[in-house]
Amino acid sequence: MLTVNALAHLRPYLYHLTAAENISRIQRTRRLNSAAQLFEAAGRPDLIRVRRRQHERVHVEGEQIVIRDQAPLHRGNVGLEPEWEFEDLIAMLNRQVFFWPGGPLSPIAYGVRHFERYGSEDTRIIRVPLVDLVAVNDSHEPHVCRYNSGSPRCNGGRPSPRSANTFVPLSRSELRPGQVVEVTLSPSADLPLTAVVTQSLSADWEPLFR
Repeated sequence: MLTVNALAHLRPYLYHLTAAENISRIQRTRRLNSAAQLFEAAGRPDLIRVRRRQHERVHVEGEQIVIRDQAPLHRGNVGLEPEWEFEDLIAMLNRQVFFWPGGPLSPIAYGVRHFERYGSEDTRIIRVPLVDLVAVNDSHEPHVCRYNSGSPRCNGGRPSPRSANTFVPLSRSELRPGQVVEVTLSPSADLPLTAVVTQSLSADWEPLFR
């Protein structure tokens, strides 16, 4: 079975992308909220099961928050389990806080490509040590995924599978550390004081909390 220490030995850091205008709230709350939590807090639970073709802006406690689009999530590229609907997948994704695993300089290639996709926007990258993130979220276990869950691709004409087991509790996962593509927490992720932030992977890192 996979362990936190085994994953941290290969991928000691986790990376998260957010809009620059979200940073002040993140610094104040020391937390990343899932899209589902933010939609509920904004009085828009109707958006939890709707694919976002573009970024969504909602207001929570007088603050505007940018929630990233789901444009790469194409229904035709997904193989759903029986009794599952595409909207069930959207809702499951919206309940996760996503991190890309990686080393001290950058995440794995999936994460780098994700950052490049939004490179023309005003974004910030948050980096946290994996073991520190797990420690401050001891009430809910991280889950892992072997896919880029929000950007399915067909392989040999076969759609990428998605089900209720797409995200597996880390301690029950049979993945090897190198097979982990995403690490998630649900429904939110408290951030350790060791979190740092930057405008891009080529820029300097600064403490997220001062």
